[in-house]
Amino acid sequence: MGIYHKWLNIIPPNEQDRLRKLYKYDILNTPPEEAFDKIAKLAMELVEVSGASISFVDEKTVFLKSDTTGRFDRYTNRDESLCSWAILQDSVSVFNNIEDSLDVLEDPSLLQKLGVGFYAAAPLQTPDGYKIGALCVSHPTPKYPSTKQIEMLKSLASIVMDELKFRLATRNAVRVQTDLMNAAVHDLKNPLTSIKLYAQLIQREAKEHKGTQAMTQRIINSSDFILSSLNDLLNLSQIEDGEMKLKMEPCVLDLLLSNLLADFEIIASQKKQQVVFESTVRMPIAGDKMRLREIFENLLSNASKYAYPDTTIWVIAKEVENKALIEIRDEGQGLSEQDMEKLFKKFARLSSVPTGKEGSNGLGLSIVKTLVELHNGKIWAESPGKGKGSSFFIALPLVQA
Repeated sequence: MGIYHKWLNIIPPNEQDRLRKLYKYDILNTPPEEAFDKIAKLAMELVEVSGASISFVDEKTVFLKSDTTGRFDRYTNRDESLCSWAILQDSVSVFNNIEDSLDVLEDPSLLQKLGVGFYAAAPLQTPDGYKIGALCVSHPTPKYPSTKQIEMLKSLASIVMDELKFRLATRNAVRVQTDLMNAAVHDLKNPLTSIKLYAQLIQREAKEHKGTQAMTQRIINSSDFILSSLNDLLNLSQIEDGEMKLKMEPCVLDLLLSNLLADFEIIASQKKQQVVFESTVRMPIAGDKMRLREIFENLLSNASKYAYPDTTIWVIAKEVENKALIEIRDEGQGLSEQDMEKLFKKFARLSSVPTGKEGSNGLGLSIVKTLVELHNGKIWAESPGKGKGSSFFIALPLVQA
């Protein structure tokens, strides 16, 4: 429906060129980042308001990169966002009292219901003059910031653009190195796959020789670990280079998890672990099937890796507030307070150790967190303490009918 009067045109005349400039920065659909969150928080404090955000205006939607309140959706229809108005202005847009904006908004009360009584936005402008988004501040009641505060908001918007330009320059500088690393990883994967296949062939031919069976199994296990680590490096490279693109489509969660668990139960059986699956999710979720499988595969692998033999792993899925909430719970070694602080960081080393001498490169959970956030979801962990098991939770948006 939109918040603007029907006669207002919120599409700038240079729209196609503006979009090309926006896409050059590869900022859309990326997870939250500390650098942008800090700028948004500083804007909130300097203008003395209750909330601040950094948004980018795409062709049909407005993408929320940073939000100090945590209350707003990461994607909003373009005609329902004040950022669409902000990118049309040459200076900072200010609505001191949202009730007085009848010349722009058809019904200001719609924004008041969302807690917006005051709004100001400094456009994010490229060096050649294209406005691709806005640094916004808001407050539930009318406010009248000083000229100095408005100038500071404008300065912070230029810092956002400096960060984007730095990211772009850095990406270009490391692209050659990344390409070389990716080529080396691919070159390593091919002989490793051959080594694993040869080991499996030897294992089949030497069924009666227990010593040979044990040695070939070690080769297979080592090959699997190295291949998994190489795949993690490739994923990390794609994520950090902004090149990981998701193929979003409706996914039936029960089917996805059932297929995965059928394969996983073979792994769990090696440690005599039982897997219990319960689901009441009926609506599909929006996601990339391959990446969703990676997410759950990694969490299930961790649950098995750090849990003891003869224990149970639960996979419980239910619908909560228009989201699919999936819990993966184990009876393993649990998490300490120190573990919780560094849980999703790259190369993190936790206090738990694999109970079956499995390997770990410290990248898995970091990649999982990024993949979940790329799906507009959230991930967190809970544990009663060391020795008391742990639960990992993922909340993913459901596809609304």
